[in-house]
Amino acid sequence: MPSITRSRSGGDRRAALDARVLAAVERLLAEGMKYTEISVARILEEAGIARSTFYVHFRDKTDILARLAGTLRQDLLEIAGRWEPGDGVEGLAATFAESIAFHRKHSAVLLAITEAAAYDSGIRDFYSSDLDAFEAKVAQALLAEQSQGRTIGGVSVEAAGRVIVWGGESAIAHHIQVDDGSGDQAFARELASLWWYGAFRRPAP
Repeated sequence: MPSITRSRSGGDRRAALDARVLAAVERLLAEGMKYTEISVARILEEAGIARSTFYVHFRDKTDILARLAGTLRQDLLEIAGRWEPGDGVEGLAATFAESIAFHRKHSAVLLAITEAAAYDSGIRDFYSSDLDAFEAKVAQALLAEQSQGRTIGGVSVEAAGRVIVWGGESAIAHHIQVDDGSGDQAFARELASLWWYGAFRRPAP
């Protein structure tokens, strides 16, 4: 039987090395380099690891970006997942403000992921899978609110979930490119109001 202690130790070492590589790539992107311009050699230099070690943990450069996408998307889903309809529009605005701050902190990586998704189907599928899951979560929340009579029956939960999640993601990505941060709170409140009053608490016709 393999040693549990040894297995955990190996897993910790792998996680630590993965984190070093991902952090190195994020630093290079934050310095203004485009992902297509960053060579594996430059990543190895920044992370301080050997080429042989790198290829034990990563297939190629695309694999790094896919893992970054997964890590960041999971963090964003955790932020969004903490909101429940019972928190109301104010709670939703606070959630959006936290999400916008996260987007700003990791803007270089998120932009690289978006650009790569345009030409790499693997990245695109990896990038979109978590958003698909979030879309389903929003639709389920709307269905639950409809069953309690708090959301009107005329709301198409599937369409609303798609507009809310994919439209909101694109709007935030654009906002952080054109705003210096001074408008983040107002933007978060407007997004929250559009979600809340456009779908969750849409007035009856």
